[in-house]
Amino acid sequence: MTTEADRTGSARASLPGVHAHLSSVYDLGRRSIRPALPALALLFLIRLGMGAHRALTNYSDATGQAAVPAVNAALDAIPILLLAFICIPFLPLQESILRGRTIHFLGAIRRVLQVSVNLVFSVIAQTFILLGPVTPITVAGARMLSDPFGPLLWTCMAWLLVAAFFMIFAIPAVVLDGEGPLRSLWTSVRLVSRNFGSVLGMLLVLGFIALVGFGAASPLSALGATAAPIKVAFVAWTSAIEALLLPFLAAAVVVLYRSLRPRAEEWFAA
Repeated sequence: MTTEADRTGSARASLPGVHAHLSSVYDLGRRSIRPALPALALLFLIRLGMGAHRALTNYSDATGQAAVPAVNAALDAIPILLLAFICIPFLPLQESILRGRTIHFLGAIRRVLQVSVNLVFSVIAQTFILLGPVTPITVAGARMLSDPFGPLLWTCMAWLLVAAFFMIFAIPAVVLDGEGPLRSLWTSVRLVSRNFGSVLGMLLVLGFIALVGFGAASPLSALGATAAPIKVAFVAWTSAIEALLLPFLAAAVVVLYRSLRPRAEEWFAA
């Protein structure tokens, strides 16, 4: 029987080579596109609508200014809904593909809802860890330093990057293995710290590929065009690229997580 110490990486994990890892990520991302196609289409349409609204809205219009706060509040809530009902469900969807039992995307959403309480508390805990030390430092630095956006800014950015790096597997631990919010954080820290070089190397390679992909999503940005058709075309292109990259970015996390941590006993209902 696999012990908890074994599953959370008590020793350095033997990760596959870069080529084999990237091949696994590509294969899993490609196989998840078809069952997630309705969700990806919805993501594209929502991102297109949000981007087109922000690109074309005339904020100098007096009538428009009165409506901006309410509209912006609705737009600010959309990313949270996208994260909960489109992005995170890719984790159980791709986990089911790895197990050879592909589920419907609605089934993936249902599995996320099963752990919604732990997931919400995990996100709150991660937000507190990320912003808790940064907020008072920034406030104090802004009062005491003549240039608060010099070394202080770099210190805060370094903390955000390091903390996010060590918490990268917290949400997968909650969604895929049913862990609580605090235990999942500890699991993520142990997995990263005990396989630091391997995780960092893989993420740098995947980050470079993602950067190239997102760079290809903005070929029109250098034009500085103000014509409405060009703006809409630019938004449509970036929205399509973002929707297409999502399965592969999620696959990168799932493959790396499962490479570091063996599957637990299946705790979800079939």
